[in-house]
Amino acid sequence: MPLEIIESTDPLTDLVRFQTSAVYEMLISLSTLLKPRHHAEWAAGIQDQVTSSFWHELNDIYQPDNFNGLMYFELAVDYPDHDDVPGFIDYVRGLDPVTFIFYVVGRVLPREQIAQTNLKAESLIAALEASSECVMCREIPLESILENVPAFQNRLADLWQWYWDEVFCHRVDDLRLRWQEALNARQGIFERDGGQGLWEYVTGKSKLPPLLPPDQPVTDVVFIPICRTTSPVLIFYGYGNVTTLFDAERTEARRAEIERNKQQALVVLKALGDSSRLDILQLIAHYSGQMHGKKIAAKLNLSASAVSRHLAQLKDAGLIDEESHDNRTITYRLQRDVITTLPDHVLEYLYH
Repeated sequence: MPLEIIESTDPLTDLVRFQTSAVYEMLISLSTLLKPRHHAEWAAGIQDQVTSSFWHELNDIYQPDNFNGLMYFELAVDYPDHDDVPGFIDYVRGLDPVTFIFYVVGRVLPREQIAQTNLKAESLIAALEASSECVMCREIPLESILENVPAFQNRLADLWQWYWDEVFCHRVDDLRLRWQEALNARQGIFERDGGQGLWEYVTGKSKLPPLLPPDQPVTDVVFIPICRTTSPVLIFYGYGNVTTLFDAERTEARRAEIERNKQQALVVLKALGDSSRLDILQLIAHYSGQMHGKKIAAKLNLSASAVSRHLAQLKDAGLIDEESHDNRTITYRLQRDVITTLPDHVLEYLYH
């Protein structure tokens, strides 16, 4: 009897781990607060709660040159308890300056090499530029941090502490259910498609990031859902670990909704891409409920058949609605919300 033995060819399956993180959720929410995109309503509610001094400090510490705080995220990579935000803040406050900089520059230089620079800006920047890793930390203005690293640590920790105590700690419980729902969905994909399938689904990539350091293999691939993020995926890697933060709202239902909105946007854009149809919409907007086909044709000097075709396309795109009067005359009204929501649908697709 023929015998066929199939062994798993998916090396990622044994490496995958799922986790939630109040720490990362808090850190990323601060970056999102500066550029809310599709979290505008949430950001507006937060801004009403914070003081002007906090807002000024956030803008200064999370300035665009610091990639809106992205450089601080790796400080949490090795912290063991991601439910304990106050403990994490104390942990960062107590890091020795070399270790703090080690994480801030993305762990691309060993601690020993960072120590050899004596935390002098010129020496550290030269070491980063000589690194084979292509990393964003080369563009970070480190001079202001290196002037007094412990003072900057305390300043950053103070910012986080106030935000956690006064604002974010009261919102975490509402996020836990959404975290779990997102993890349940990814666990279903993991059980169905294995670790490689999950990695490709979440990240859109076929391979893991390069080894860092080159001789240290990956032993842990962690997936963490984040609700208040404007990025679909953020990946931190090095020293055997790959941490993947993914948008918890990117569910199958959400993807399907965005795809539907994209298709509708294409129909609307096509309908708007004609001068005569725009002229017709302008008449309908100015004379809402009063314009009918014959009047439109007369005002625009178009044939009745041409107007009929244009009206049909505008109606199919949802841009106009018709009203029947005495079963004889049909007039039209502009559906303004179809146009006002168009940019949101396009941007939503672009950033998803």
